[in-house]
Amino acid sequence: MSDSASDEDLARLAADLARSLRDLQRELEPGRRRRLRPPSPRELLRFTDEVAIPGAILILETNVRALRLLQRAIRLADPDRSVTGEQDTPVRDRAVQLSQTTVQKLDDVLADVQDAVEGRPTDDEAERVLREARSLRDEIDDRLAAEADSGEPDPDPEADATVPVDVDAELQSIKDDLDDGDGDGNGDSGST
Repeated sequence: MSDSASDEDLARLAADLARSLRDLQRELEPGRRRRLRPPSPRELLRFTDEVAIPGAILILETNVRALRLLQRAIRLADPDRSVTGEQDTPVRDRAVQLSQTTVQKLDDVLADVQDAVEGRPTDDEAERVLREARSLRDEIDDRLAAEADSGEPDPDPEADATVPVDVDAELQSIKDDLDDGDGDGNGDSGST
């Protein structure tokens, strides 16, 4: 009796496994791919805050540590070398130039992030999408105002459930929150 019960369990498990494999195969078929959508501004800000900026900081800190280790290794390899000698002037000049370039690139990235937060994207495609979103928002506001003025009931009952969103006000609110969180304590948003 126990052999037939274990055979039934094995048959049931094999059938479940086969069904799961068919489902996975159907999901992986090329014609059944999900459509991608662009990230929302909130998702983009969250990604920038949680991943991009900490990642850039980590890379910069790692590079600084690696350069310090290299500097120590060079000093250990040649302890008689004068630190102010003329032979390391080109190396020092190159290091200063590279650090200035790195700082400039970081400034450019931070300026792009600041522009995106303030609603002034530097990318033409992002600017086009933002204009399109503002146009759609204005169209929705106009329709809602026209319906409110006419006093006619909305033919779409779900339209009453939607709340118009002012994208510019939302972006400004996020910018104000970020400015208040800078840690300077005064909350002055004009000091960028």
